[in-house]
Order: sequence, then C-alpha cells, then structure tokens
Amino acid sequence: MRNKIYEILIENGYSEKSANLVLNELAQLSAPLNDCLVEWIETGNCKDYAVDGFSIFDFQKNRKMKYPAALLTMDWLIKEPEKAKESLKKGLR
Repeated sequence: MRNKIYEILIENGYSEKSANLVLNELAQLSAPLNDCLVEWIETGNCKDYAVDGFSIFDFQKNRKMKYPAALLTMDWLIKEPEKAKESLKKGLR
C-alpha cells in the first residue's frame, strides 16, 4: 500500500522528497480519515470530512490544498484542535 500511495503522490506532482514526507505523515492519520485515504488511493475519489466548521473540501477549494495536504490538515485539527484552529483562523485574514 505504501508503494501505491507513493506512486500516486508522484503522479499528483509531489517531488520524491515531498512524497516521502507526506507518505510518512499519511501513515499516521487518525482513524476517521483512513477511510478517506483508502477511498482516494483505491478509486481516485475524494471523500469529505468535517470538524468544527472546517472540511477537507473547504481546504481544497478555498485554500488550494491538494487532497493529501487537506487530509493532513484535518488530521491536525483532530489531534491538536486548539492549536490548529488558531493557526487556520490566522490564515483567513
């Protein structure tokens, strides 16, 4: 599975170095986001997930994030909600 994720990241414009970093972070996603990752890897479809008024699709649309980056940002919101919300709100100014 790791090789497949790596290949898909490369196909989506990540450099080898970035793909390796993102791959390691994706391997540690929170449980609810694993389904989103598996769906994306297996079918290419992006699933949305929302926490505290933030969503994966919002990150993609309004913050121009690629799907893996949006997943990792959502994971950060789950793991460190106060810190993540504060940082994300600063980015909206």
